[in-house]
Amino acid sequence: VLLGIGMATLAAPPNGEPCIRVATGTEGVRIGGIMFAASKINKGLFFSPKTTAFIEFGKEGVTDPGNPSNPGVLTDIFCRVGGDLDREVSTDVMVRIHQGNVIGDNLWLWRADHVELAADESPNFPDMNLDYHQVVMGECPGKTGLEVNGDNVVIHGLAVEHTQEDQVVWNGNDGQVYFYQCELPYDVDQNFGAKNFVGFRVNGENHLLGGAGVYSNFRDYNVLVKTGIVHPKAFDSKVVINPFIVHLNNGGRIMTVVSDGSTYGGGPVYDADHMICKYNPKAEDEKMHESEKEEMEENTMVRQTSWGWISEKLASPFRGSRPTSPTGVASQ
Repeated sequence: VLLGIGMATLAAPPNGEPCIRVATGTEGVRIGGIMFAASKINKGLFFSPKTTAFIEFGKEGVTDPGNPSNPGVLTDIFCRVGGDLDREVSTDVMVRIHQGNVIGDNLWLWRADHVELAADESPNFPDMNLDYHQVVMGECPGKTGLEVNGDNVVIHGLAVEHTQEDQVVWNGNDGQVYFYQCELPYDVDQNFGAKNFVGFRVNGENHLLGGAGVYSNFRDYNVLVKTGIVHPKAFDSKVVINPFIVHLNNGGRIMTVVSDGSTYGGGPVYDADHMICKYNPKAEDEKMHESEKEEMEENTMVRQTSWGWISEKLASPFRGSRPTSPTGVASQ
């Protein structure tokens, strides 16, 4: 048992190794009540880490079924990539589960959308918030929140926010997730949509997903994403239960709620007892989308002609590296 008291924080090693690695074949490991924070990874010219992570249950490529009578457990796990002053921190995948029969309860995996301001720094989006620096493309990089390769993994309460590729990749079979909340990244461009990144991607078989919501707020670019959730049984309401999408603000859209990987806009909308939420844009929707796109571009121009934005751009080449704050974290 590894239990954090008072929200203990573990900073990731700079060599890319995980904060916690559970050895293959080790049963019944329980980890709870811990915050994990990204560090700046030392990447060499020839020998950079293959994949960096905070927690690694088992070993990649090694089959480990785990034990249903003595499962591994993750409880109250919080991960952050960014939030303090250092914007060069990074990780690839926050949590990787290779072992089977692992149970998760309350996991929140966050790539920063905002970070602390340095003492002499002006906010880069003063019309949005005067207290924080809003993370932009290239800062606090993180690809994916959760990757599951083991079978029979169950998670109750999962949130993944703002990572730059698929938020969740679930490769294992017989998985279950009850309640999932996701915000797509604010700072990406249309490459995010063109590469078909989504809020939740299931590649395994016999996966149950209940109560999953994916939100969009494409602040900097007009991004169109084909779907929020990719699931082999996307249109089976007894397998994908009550999925939904929300357009929070700004431009862009998630065009459909769920997809089986090939069907996005067409296909069934209703079944016998449940409505499968899908978005087939009408002419008025497209007109509204274009109007919002113009408004977003106008707002971007206003930001980039504001004194706060200009002074930050003028000062940044001369400021040098920002000091890091080991304790201060922007309010999330």
